[in-house]
Formats: sequence, structure tokens, C-alpha cells
Amino acid sequence: MGIFKKKEINGSFGASLFHTEGLPIAENTHCELRINDGKLVITGGGSEFIVNLSQIQAADFKTDVEIAHIVNSSAAKGIAGGLLFGPIGLVVGARATSKKERTVTPYLIMNYINSANELAVLMFRDNPKSFEAAKFIDKIRPVISNNPKQTIQL
Repeated sequence: MGIFKKKEINGSFGASLFHTEGLPIAENTHCELRINDGKLVITGGGSEFIVNLSQIQAADFKTDVEIAHIVNSSAAKGIAGGLLFGPIGLVVGARATSKKERTVTPYLIMNYINSANELAVLMFRDNPKSFEAAKFIDKIRPVISNNPKQTIQL
């Protein structure tokens, strides 16, 4: 299908993934993610969203099976899953444990400080055989590794 291609143009790096949570667009909307000029630019659903790389606190690659394991092995299963991955993390975890056929679905998960100075989550689904999310993580981690950790009063 061709939309899951690694793109490296003029020093920027990008990936094609599907929105799961975190943006004001529909779930499963195709999105283009690009790292360019100190920003993460996300294009999808007829809109462009920009997150400064300095706002990103963490970025990780997880599969639905890993998310389900984390959610199900927690003492307070639902609470921990919701905190780690947002509400959709609970749904992803439930889907993985209820599947009869096992297809591992990869996800790109990023925590960032939003404009209200709150910790927020962006989550994107990848094609099970492409692993563009993992490649994207390899590119973004070194860039955000020195971001100062922010203390958020709960």
C-alpha cells in the first residue's frame, strides 16, 4: 500500500501512521509525522499540529500485547493502564487479550507538555508489518534525550 514509507527529505524524518489518541481528529485518521527544525509536525484530518521537540517528555514504541501485559499485570489494572497510556490504552489492552488470532499491532506513544502546561499523550497505530513507529522512535529519542524533565503538580 505504499503509505508506510520512511521519508527523509532535506534533513527531516517522517513516518505515516494512524491516529489513535491525543489529537482532535477521528481515530484511525491517516497522519504524516515529520521531525523538522526542532518541531514534530503532524498532518492529518485536514489539519496540521505542531509540538516543539522540547515539549516531548518521553517517546516509546509498544505493541498491543505489551500494553495488555502492563494493564493486566498491574495491581490496580484499569487505573494504571489509563495513567500510562490514556483511556485508549485500556481499549488497546482489552483488544489484545481478547484476540483469537494473534496479530501484533505496534504503537508510537509520546508524552508531552501541552499548552495548558499539562502532561498529555499522543498515540499512533502502525501497520503490523512496517514498524515505522519503531524507526521513528529511533530518530526522535536522541533528539529529546536531553529535554529537561518537568515537575507537574497533581
